[in-house]
Amino acid sequence: MSSMVIGLASGSIEKLVVASTLTGGAVALDMDVDIYLLLGGAYAFRTDVAGDGTYADRPELKEEMLTGMADNRVPAPLDSLRNLKADGKVKIHCCGTAGKIWGAGEREDFVDIVDDIVGISQYISACEEADVVQVL
Repeated sequence: MSSMVIGLASGSIEKLVVASTLTGGAVALDMDVDIYLLLGGAYAFRTDVAGDGTYADRPELKEEMLTGMADNRVPAPLDSLRNLKADGKVKIHCCGTAGKIWGAGEREDFVDIVDDIVGISQYISACEEADVVQVL
């Protein structure tokens, strides 16, 4: 079975939508997906800030994008990832150092879809072994 690793270094709404879309495509192709929450990605998955992105890459277009998502029934990224995890082919890992930078050092500090907290060496090893690697 093939695999994809996504390094999510950004918590922007745009990157979260791209990550959830890539994950959906990979699951549809019967791939295993491991998402690693790096710096900004870790922040976006904290329980106290999780939602539709902590910021926008293009703030002047954020409302247009959210409206377009709603009009086209594109689910919120975390909802999409939650549904994709139900298939059992998606794992979400948080970088321990990234979490600590944001004052979130325990698994319970993150939303329920985060599986564990790992060291950066696990991410690097996963990248070496994956068929596809994406960094957002």
